[in-house]
Amino acid sequence: MKASPVTEAPAATANEIRTIIGPFEDDVVMKIMRLKPTVDDVSRAYSWLRSDEYLQRHLAHNLPARAADVFGILANEYPELGDPVL
Repeated sequence: MKASPVTEAPAATANEIRTIIGPFEDDVVMKIMRLKPTVDDVSRAYSWLRSDEYLQRHLAHNLPARAADVFGILANEYPELGDPVL
């Protein structure tokens, strides 16, 4: 019995990225798209950026590689996103 090949989810589109992270500038969305992240990668990165663990306790993430790269772009381009919302 052969194992079926694992297919990877498709890369997120610009519209899907904007749906998750909001109306970011085109150059930021293009940087993210160059990584070819999935919708899940973008969602996980943005969720961690806005999480209590990151905002209040500044814990390191344990995101998979592409999600970590997306997180890095968002955190570098918009450090104020990591500021707690009061």
